[in-house]
Amino acid sequence: MSLKFKPGDVQDGGMHTFEVGDQKILVTRDGDDFRAFEGICPHAGANLGDGVRCGSRIVCPWHHATFHADNGSLIEPPALEGLKQYRVQRDGEDVSVDLNDEIKAQPPQPKHEGHHTVIIGGGASGFMAAQTLRDGGYAGRVTLLTAEHRAPYDRTALSKAYLSGKKPADGLPLGGADWAKHHQIDLREGTKVTEVDRAARTVHLDGEALGFDAVIVATGATPHTLDLPGAELDGQYQLRSLHDAQRLKAAAQDKDIVIIGSSFIGLEAASSLIEGARSVTVIGQDAEIMSRAVTPRVGRALRQLHQDQSVKFHLDAEVQAIEGSEKAEAVRLKSGERINADLILLGIGVSPNSDLLADLANQKGAVPVDAHLQAAPNVYAVGDIALAPTALGEMRVEHWRVALQEGMTAAQSILESPDLEPMNRRVPFFWTQQYGKSLRYVGHAASLDDTHIWGNPDELKFIEFAFKEGEAVAASGMGMDQDLAAFEELLRLGRAPGADEIRGGPFSLVERLKT
Repeated sequence: MSLKFKPGDVQDGGMHTFEVGDQKILVTRDGDDFRAFEGICPHAGANLGDGVRCGSRIVCPWHHATFHADNGSLIEPPALEGLKQYRVQRDGEDVSVDLNDEIKAQPPQPKHEGHHTVIIGGGASGFMAAQTLRDGGYAGRVTLLTAEHRAPYDRTALSKAYLSGKKPADGLPLGGADWAKHHQIDLREGTKVTEVDRAARTVHLDGEALGFDAVIVATGATPHTLDLPGAELDGQYQLRSLHDAQRLKAAAQDKDIVIIGSSFIGLEAASSLIEGARSVTVIGQDAEIMSRAVTPRVGRALRQLHQDQSVKFHLDAEVQAIEGSEKAEAVRLKSGERINADLILLGIGVSPNSDLLADLANQKGAVPVDAHLQAAPNVYAVGDIALAPTALGEMRVEHWRVALQEGMTAAQSILESPDLEPMNRRVPFFWTQQYGKSLRYVGHAASLDDTHIWGNPDELKFIEFAFKEGEAVAASGMGMDQDLAAFEELLRLGRAPGADEIRGGPFSLVERLKT
């Protein structure tokens, strides 16, 4: 099967998606140089031609996975692999792509033979660090220690596709069922680490000690619990692991469910559980949902999505007690109102699990690291525990793509890779999906005191910008994916438009990126 086109079909410096049968092929052009790749993002299936091209970067419109325009290699997650590349032939004004002639990437030169990297934690950061090491030619030993009794898996799906029944448990493992074996990773499940002795370069387990040349601590975070009367009663759930999700899913059918917490996890769970539940009620302490990420106007529009599906809300509310005999039966609010509950889900935040690096952590439990994620010589801290520099300053971020970025960067640092992209050149990004609608968020705003909206949140087509000292530092949006992807690139390049220009009225951020 082949693709044929004319040079003028692809704009110079741009890209275009062609359809060949049921395949999409993405072609980039730089002068007389054409390159062809698979046109679907390997992360979630977005058409890459609907994304943006920024120099050597191809950015996915949905979750901002980024690929190299020269060879399709992965630059930014959440995709976990690069793009297939196909050979292009040109004969005068005729250009063709043979889809049976795939250009295979040359394996990297082996490096660090005799070296041993120990990774503590089987979440996104730990997985990505291990995979990046192997993909980068690391020839030493890689040992991945995880407290869970399973290989790394996609936690983002737990509150979305898994709880809603759209994705089974066997579809969750990252990299597939044989990932560890294929990458020659010594994966040790159900393993508890008791100490990291940095001076001796030793990780202590129950009854065993492992020497290391480098250690990556990716121990994640622990969900908060309630500290009030009735907190000890059965029938209260958290959602952090697959085990948590399995218990919750099994218990939720035909139940009156109360979710305490009105941020992403709680709202995603509400979206996923409402179809099979008798009722779902969300309790939030703020005046509107998702108040740390979006303004009340956007929050109201998102809340309407839930209310259209009969989810109930009690906002600006404080939980006073959980009531019941042996099992939770109701939630009592400070106002005196009593909400019946067969099942209670807690979504009230997390604390970083930094005990193994306690002497390096700050008062909030975050471990300061440099742009390569190094916390001390030969010691890296990544994921939920890391207080890391970004393109927008130092911060601890609890979102999936950032965790993958940090695992990738730490591994590239160990490899001394020429592809190393330090964290201070990366932009935070996250997304939430509720009822099939996605809100995407780029950057970071500590305050929402100064904002401006393009579009209409009630129509779920908008971008909301947040400003700091007259400069745009964050944007969230729905239905304007290409512009939001372009905004991330502008932030990364230090070229984001200012508040005055944005307030002047909508304009194409994609075109701004080209200038």
